[in-house]
Amino acid sequence: MNTMTTMTLDDLKNLPPLTEAEKTAIKNARATPTDDCPAMTKEELKEFRPWYAKTKKPVTINLDTGAIAYFKELAEETGIAYQNLMNLYLVQCAQEKKRPVFS
Repeated sequence: MNTMTTMTLDDLKNLPPLTEAEKTAIKNARATPTDDCPAMTKEELKEFRPWYAKTKKPVTINLDTGAIAYFKELAEETGIAYQNLMNLYLVQCAQEKKRPVFS
């Protein structure tokens, strides 16, 4: 039986390509029966998966080209999409109740 391993993003990026045998095994894999698992309510799912409740809302915003370039560069370094990095930063600012500096 296979075991689950915890890996960092860097570990995942450095994995060797799948062999043909591994690709075939994945392609032919069967779903695990879940008939004996009770259905969960949305509230129960939120307890285990906080991201289950869609808390993001699409918006249109005009940003400085320099800010976009900065986050795109950071995205290249981290492997995280620049829009996600911007969201992470804004969430962090909100949690820390940061205020913009007006000069």
